[in-house]
Amino acid sequence: MALIKPMVGLFCACVRARRLWAGGVAVGPGERRRVQPGDALEESAAGVQSLEDLGELLRALRRRHARANRGSILTYQELAERTGWSRAAIAEYFTARTLPPTDKYDALLQLLGAAPEELRALAKARDRVEENERHARQARAKSAAPDTGVGQKQALGAQPLARAAMRQLPADTGLFVGRANELEVLLALAEQTQVTDGEPGVVLILAIDGMGGVGKTALAVHAAHRLTDRFPDGQLFLDLHGFAEDRPPRETGDALATLLAAMGVAPGRIPAQVDARAALYRDRLAGTRTLIILDNAFDENQVRALLPASPGCLVMITSRRRLKALDDAVPLPLGMLERQQAAALLRRAARASPDCVADARWDQVAQLCGCLPLALLIAGALLRVGGRAWNLDRLIDRLAPYEPRDELTGYTDEARSLSAVFDISLRVLPEGEQRLFRRIGLSPATEIDVYAAAALLDADPDDAERHLERLTDHSLLIGSSRRRYRIHDLLHRHARALVEADCDGENDDAVGRLLEFYQHTASQASMHIALSPRRASAGPGPTHQPAIDSASVALAWLRTERAGLEAVFELAVARGLDAQVAKLGSAMAELLRYDGPWSRARDVHTASADAARRRGDALAQADALTDLGRQLQLLGQYSDAVDALDSALNLFTVLDDAPGRANALAELGRTHRLMGQPAADALDQALSLYGSVGDLLGQADVLSNIGHVRRAAGDRPGAAKAFEQALERYRTLGHQACEANALTYLGGVQLATGDRPAALDVLERALMLHRTNGSLLGQANTLQLLGQARYMTGDYPKAEENLEQALDLHRTLGNRLGEANVLQILGAIRRDTADYAGAATLFDHALELFDRLGEPQGKATTLTNLGILRSSTGMHAQAAALFTKALEICRAIGNRGNEGWALNQYAAVLAHTDVEQALPVYRDALQVNQEVNQPQDAAVALEGIANCLLRQGQTDAATTHLTQALEIYHRLGATPDAHRVQDRLHSLKTQNPHR
Repeated sequence: MALIKPMVGLFCACVRARRLWAGGVAVGPGERRRVQPGDALEESAAGVQSLEDLGELLRALRRRHARANRGSILTYQELAERTGWSRAAIAEYFTARTLPPTDKYDALLQLLGAAPEELRALAKARDRVEENERHARQARAKSAAPDTGVGQKQALGAQPLARAAMRQLPADTGLFVGRANELEVLLALAEQTQVTDGEPGVVLILAIDGMGGVGKTALAVHAAHRLTDRFPDGQLFLDLHGFAEDRPPRETGDALATLLAAMGVAPGRIPAQVDARAALYRDRLAGTRTLIILDNAFDENQVRALLPASPGCLVMITSRRRLKALDDAVPLPLGMLERQQAAALLRRAARASPDCVADARWDQVAQLCGCLPLALLIAGALLRVGGRAWNLDRLIDRLAPYEPRDELTGYTDEARSLSAVFDISLRVLPEGEQRLFRRIGLSPATEIDVYAAAALLDADPDDAERHLERLTDHSLLIGSSRRRYRIHDLLHRHARALVEADCDGENDDAVGRLLEFYQHTASQASMHIALSPRRASAGPGPTHQPAIDSASVALAWLRTERAGLEAVFELAVARGLDAQVAKLGSAMAELLRYDGPWSRARDVHTASADAARRRGDALAQADALTDLGRQLQLLGQYSDAVDALDSALNLFTVLDDAPGRANALAELGRTHRLMGQPAADALDQALSLYGSVGDLLGQADVLSNIGHVRRAAGDRPGAAKAFEQALERYRTLGHQACEANALTYLGGVQLATGDRPAALDVLERALMLHRTNGSLLGQANTLQLLGQARYMTGDYPKAEENLEQALDLHRTLGNRLGEANVLQILGAIRRDTADYAGAATLFDHALELFDRLGEPQGKATTLTNLGILRSSTGMHAQAAALFTKALEICRAIGNRGNEGWALNQYAAVLAHTDVEQALPVYRDALQVNQEVNQPQDAAVALEGIANCLLRQGQTDAATTHLTQALEIYHRLGATPDAHRVQDRLHSLKTQNPHR
């Protein structure tokens, strides 16, 4: 069966032959013929089969027109002037490179003098060529597929020749920057339209969505230009005006008519019905490899009828909406440019010289533009055409917001305006979505969840989520995670400008609900993770808020909302809302304590205390001062911490608030302990008050502090007992974060008493809990102790790994005390591995921090370590002076544990020059270390005594002391130390075999 049917007889039967030219030449099937001046025009038209035939017919008609008018042949330029078309387009028609669209073909026939009775035959000639070309494309598509064994059937009659493909793509921009990932995805997907391994290609539909001005059309056009060779049958481009400032969205029927006309269908042959137009459109695309860009689509309904049905075509749709109902479409969401790419686009748009790339102001402008391509192009145009009056400083000044209602006034170059682009997206939305968009401008945060949106709207969260999803569908928001949404900075500024212009009297109420939501929810979350007692938030709370029923959920919510909490706190400060400032500061306290930086916490609690004082709210002021004292203590600002806590205690006493007094006393005791001052009285009072109000968390917190006091005094058993009592209460409460802290403290005691295997086991369990609970400080302290334990067993690589991790965490928190403690342990490792210069640097840094903090215990430890370093390098006099200073501090603050350690080091230095002086110091060291239960240091003292006795010739006594030291080292698992002593004893026995 023929693929192409000859149509000459059919058309000749419809038209009576009327000769306008004398003579005719008969042709056989498949033969080309030249139209002669004497031919009858209808007969010549009836023989047209190909695009070249049609071109010859037009040229003959042009010659006839010249003779009829007794003039020369109309040039392409003259035809262009008479029609208003381009000279190139007319040349394409007459040279048979392009099939004229039906409207232009009819206009040419009339211009060249075709009689009314000739027009029908001429129109049929053009339609015949178009039909033959379609069949030819289908034949090519079939021939491109692998042979199925059936064989290819040949077309009957004339063989149509392909016409030139349609080339409707707009020019590609020379400013295209970035989008490498999107282009890679798009080009790879385009391969699916091709026939591969015998499998037919597919109709590929790509839906590129994104906010206005993000560069959707630029990406589609740029990609299309790179794909033209893969789609030889043409490229169509149609603006659907979905979001246009001056016209409504294009109707589907009108869009089909425009596309059909572009494909050469005569206006009179375009069906009236939309369904019929769609069917004809699909028929014309069947068997072709055509690329189609449907730009600026309004919704799915607008484009559904414009999609091809046969394999081989690629359709790229751009829209500000997510076209979710196009099930076969591959979504390609388009976001902002990366900062470096944005700056590059800005420079290119400004035509900046290459030598100015390093100027940091380009990045600043890119940031002000939010890395949005349209904003960058506008900014670049202002620089490019502004002359000497414009430079980067002036541009930055113009783009920075001044007044709330003029947020985006700088983003226009008269021809383009960001505000107008954004307004187009908004005006198609229902009032509910528009209202929410404006009220998002009331929130200082650029990310919002459904509960915050519900507070702004005074609505149900499910209703708020529907509005948020609708805004996301229109690319006015970006879904950032489950039930959370982010708004671009420039859209946020636009929303702020719109809401400031509302003046509807409801804005203040919306802000109040938003602040109440954040404050109450954060306060509730903080109660789950508090490490010490907190006062619950007063009042009924917001109408809707997320369910927070565990510490892990609470901490996750607080961390997720960190930026929002910070932003609403600053909003409350800026608006002078003192009640909300005090409440929000209290609600953020535990999060700031967990994650730092503690300097920020100090500023927040200072502002909260001041706000409460201005309101005359003594209870809120006392609570804020307690939080402030705790943070100052963590920062090592002990004197300021004591002042804040004393003020809080006085206020609580006046108010007769027992829980508040207990909190202030507990923190005062902790601060006094860290200062090396007596802390027992304050802690005992706090413990009694917590007992009177039945506060187990408070009791456990104070017991932990009492444990630290006892450990510093050398009462290791008493310390362990206090930590175990605290641990019991934490487990009763189910408070895993505090349970982990108590385990860390217990591990520290076990380490100090020489039970290293037990210490390592407890500390590893504590670290696992801290990581589960997300406590950065807990992790840092535990890693520090693990590093210390591994250092003491000689596992230097693992010790350094733990200590470096701890150091990073302390620095993240701003914990200078923790940083200093870790630095001196790292210094000890450097010293023991003979890196004396590195050790000195670390010890000096630690000593500087302890001096700045006014922390005597750490200073004494560092002086001792420095003394050991000086002794290791033969500087014994300097070492002795450092040990003397360290011992003075230890005795002043009652730190007997460090005193016993320092005595050993001091005695070792003395032993280099004067055994008689060293021996009593070693004996003092042994006594102190035995009293405070420091077995390893006691073993060191026993070794030192033995060495002195040997130098005095008292071998038996020395052997006794070495044997006692060996027993301790074996018990502690201190293998290197045990081997050293064992070798010494063996040497003594060899020298004196009869002893």
